[in-house]
Amino acid sequence: MRDFFSLDGAFNKYGGMLADMVIVSLMWLLFTAATLGIAAGASTAALFYVTTRRISDREGYITRDFWEAFKANFKRATVIWLIILGMLLLLYNNILLILDAEAGASGIFSIVLPAQLVFIALILLMSVYIYPLIARFDMGLVQVCKSAFFMAVRHFLTSITCVALVVGVLFLFFQFPPLLIVAPGLYAWLASMMIMRVFKKYRPEMDKDPMLEIAELEAARAEEKRRREFNLGSGDSEDEERRDFWDDVEEERSED
Repeated sequence: MRDFFSLDGAFNKYGGMLADMVIVSLMWLLFTAATLGIAAGASTAALFYVTTRRISDREGYITRDFWEAFKANFKRATVIWLIILGMLLLLYNNILLILDAEAGASGIFSIVLPAQLVFIALILLMSVYIYPLIARFDMGLVQVCKSAFFMAVRHFLTSITCVALVVGVLFLFFQFPPLLIVAPGLYAWLASMMIMRVFKKYRPEMDKDPMLEIAELEAARAEEKRRREFNLGSGDSEDEERRDFWDDVEEERSED
């Protein structure tokens, strides 16, 4: 029981995580509501910036990280949010027109209706990755969409699971509305666990501990220096070139 309430115990760990979820959820709600939904995309990008970093145990201040990410990604995230919203409204309107048409179950309408549903599904699957990509990578909108499409298809199980997670969180919210204060953060936290695994397949060094990076770099330099010193006596041209190279490196480091 003492371990449960210790500084490294489960109570502090999960209690702190829950508190972080509430804080980031309230910030998402505040920034989205204050802009009448226009900045929902930027708020979501900021939300995923915070949660993906926390999943990787990167330290920081939630409110500051959220605000900085919101400002940095506002333009890209807002533009793509308005595009997605416009496309979904257009597709929804098309579906209503098709269902209202007398020939809705035959002819061209039987082809057009499934196509609308496929487009909606594809947009939802891509949206799983769009805002985390905006939050964590410096990409143009075209590259974001290409990467999101590739990941949505390549990692289909993860994509479907994240969409199902959205549905599940919304269901819980409608069953118990007070959960709104934690719902956005809960979804982003759970989704980030899966999304970061996908990201690290392509960027293994992502969110690596900087102290570990320094230690590995120093170890690599020491090993290379040891090999260089060991091979200096061989006298072949390759060793001479290697020695000249490292002499130049050491000279540049001393000048810095």
